[in-house]
Amino acid sequence: MTQQSREITHPEYMYIMHAGDDILYGCNQDWYRIEWRRRAGCGPVAATNILYYIQKRYSVGSIPYRNAGMEDTLAAMNDVFTYVRPKRRGLHTVRKFVKGMGKFGRSYGVKFRYRYIIVPPQPEKRPGLGEIVRFIEEGLDSDVPVAFLNLHAGEVEEQLSSWHWVTVVGITKCGPESGDENNPQTISLRFFDQSKSLEVDLGKWLGSTDSGGGFAYFRVRSPTRKD
Repeated sequence: MTQQSREITHPEYMYIMHAGDDILYGCNQDWYRIEWRRRAGCGPVAATNILYYIQKRYSVGSIPYRNAGMEDTLAAMNDVFTYVRPKRRGLHTVRKFVKGMGKFGRSYGVKFRYRYIIVPPQPEKRPGLGEIVRFIEEGLDSDVPVAFLNLHAGEVEEQLSSWHWVTVVGITKCGPESGDENNPQTISLRFFDQSKSLEVDLGKWLGSTDSGGGFAYFRVRSPTRKD
């Protein structure tokens, strides 16, 4: 049995400073003061987490946000909401998320390179687990968080909310290196959601979700890393 992990290098860049001793792992949609935004704001929250990371990791000065505390974070979340904007049904497609991030980039002069992968509702049309794992690893190896849209949690509803966006920061593969039908690898995603660091079994999600979802990640062109 082996265990292999990948994660972004500085997840702490998304931590939110506050007066208590507990770590706040990224933004929280419950901080919105408008009820509609509290209900539908998971996509903008994931986008804000990603923008925080990109701003700090790659010294992108044109991204004006500083996660110096909850009030500063709420101001950033409200601004991002105007770009990565949910509609009546929420932000229910990966393409709409990507479009919103592109709109943000054009407004603030940030040139993104993006990739996304869609998991459709029909099981026979979905990419395989291996393809999804490789996609997530590519994003993490590029040292950026990966946005994850889950439209239906299936058998992992205790780990992951349905109709919801979260921010993936790491992946762990546990089991035989090659994998086999009798002893497959377990693939665990570590993600930030509602200011918590959580984990979900990716294979179990993929095999049981009724509605699918998808993943996306964003890189900046000609980045300057802050090591």
